[in-house]
Amino acid sequence: MKNIIKPITKADENFLFSIRNNNKIRKEFLNSEKIFFQEHRQWFKKKIKSKSKFLFIILKNKQKIGFIGYDKKEFFYDISIAILPKFQKSGIASLALKQSEKYLKNNIILAKIKKNNKKSQLFFVKNGYKKISNYKLNYFFKFIDENKIKNNLSIDQIEKIRSKNNVNWMDILRIA
Repeated sequence: MKNIIKPITKADENFLFSIRNNNKIRKEFLNSEKIFFQEHRQWFKKKIKSKSKFLFIILKNKQKIGFIGYDKKEFFYDISIAILPKFQKSGIASLALKQSEKYLKNNIILAKIKKNNKKSQLFFVKNGYKKISNYKLNYFFKFIDENKIKNNLSIDQIEKIRSKNNVNWMDILRIA
């Protein structure tokens, strides 16, 4: 399989800014407000230096067409993915997702999707994620290496770690 992702570099700052503020893409983000460049620049500097964040550019014939990012939490990764509208439904995002997951170590991936964002929901289901809903959002999760997760953490241990965070996360783990 041809590699269609690459880690971000400083040269990708303007592309990420433009895709983040693309009207069709921005409306699907949890925070759909327009981002100003100064704010983006601060975020980008933190992202590029971080050891707990993985961000990749999605390429088609060496052209930048999207991004996929992971933000490592205590024992899971928050995922964010966006691809330019004209390249959606081409299968490239699924290939990029599969390739990027190889960079992650025995963990859980969690996507938070707006209830009305049917395209993203379908994308994650198609790529092997399980769905959990609450009244505000849909959550999609996937075990990267299910056997290692089961052997390393019990539900009780996870609950103790996450006790300060929201109840929905525990519901996801119980169903899994």
